[in-house]
Amino acid sequence: MLKNIAHIIENVKISPDITLVTLYNTDVSNREKIFRKLADNNVNLDIISQSPCFGGNITLSFSLPDKDLAKTLEVAAAFKTEQAEHEKTEINISSNNLTISFFGEHIINTLGIAAGIFEEFSRNGINIVLISTSDISVSCLIAKSDEVRAMKMLQDHNFI
Repeated sequence: MLKNIAHIIENVKISPDITLVTLYNTDVSNREKIFRKLADNNVNLDIISQSPCFGGNITLSFSLPDKDLAKTLEVAAAFKTEQAEHEKTEINISSNNLTISFFGEHIINTLGIAAGIFEEFSRNGINIVLISTSDISVSCLIAKSDEVRAMKMLQDHNFI
């Protein structure tokens, strides 16, 4: 639970108005193509998650600000049009999410950080849609519908 690891978490950042894009069953070579098209359209990505690549197709998810949704829809439509006939990539776009990121210099060396965070989300009935971690952070993308429960959870642990 968070109370057991709260002393490791130095800061919590809440990023509202986040869009999640997922490409299902896409060729691994499409990763570079879609990211280049988004960068060329000044779309800044945040969380990026890819299923294991053992050759063939992958599932690729990434988040971006809702304000870039229109540009992203244009890029996604162009991408689908350019795809070869045999490709079966499906694109799912979900806007109006938020990301909660937990930061701490000692996250990397502390056992149970992820477990504690995920247990607390689960205990509060909050579904984590996408997870990203680094040496100093754990980020969780959740639906806007879980925002009130998430804010209460963060208040209960004095993070906001």
